[in-house]
Amino acid sequence: MSVRRWDPFGELQSLREQMNRMWDFLRPGRDIGIPRIDITQEGNDVVVTAEIPGVASKDDIDVTLTADSITLRGDVQREKEVKDEDYYLSERYFGSFSRTVPLPMEVKPGQAKATYKNGVLEVRVPINDEGRKKEHQIKIE
Repeated sequence: MSVRRWDPFGELQSLREQMNRMWDFLRPGRDIGIPRIDITQEGNDVVVTAEIPGVASKDDIDVTLTADSITLRGDVQREKEVKDEDYYLSERYFGSFSRTVPLPMEVKPGQAKATYKNGVLEVRVPINDEGRKKEHQIKIE
């Protein structure tokens, strides 16, 4: 048996993180982050890929870029109207969504290109060379 010092503040921090996750899960329209997003780097581009099933047309999606973040907005419509009392189970998301995600480095928003196919949105935006995170060695005196 190992002996550890009890850290009440560490336990409070852990409880707080668990409560935040619970409230994020229960918040309407927040279901695990809608849309689900991957952010990768391919060569000199940052690539944002988002799953947005149920959007009828690319015109129903609004993409806004800044030098350091991307915002996706849109509306997912039901295919047909169903009364609430006729449901046994409903897990699919319908309604408006909006999600803003910080980008890992500064980009050139004016040169972005986006495609939407089979429920997947892909946004490619070149990296701003001046915005790359650079390390600087600091001399200690």
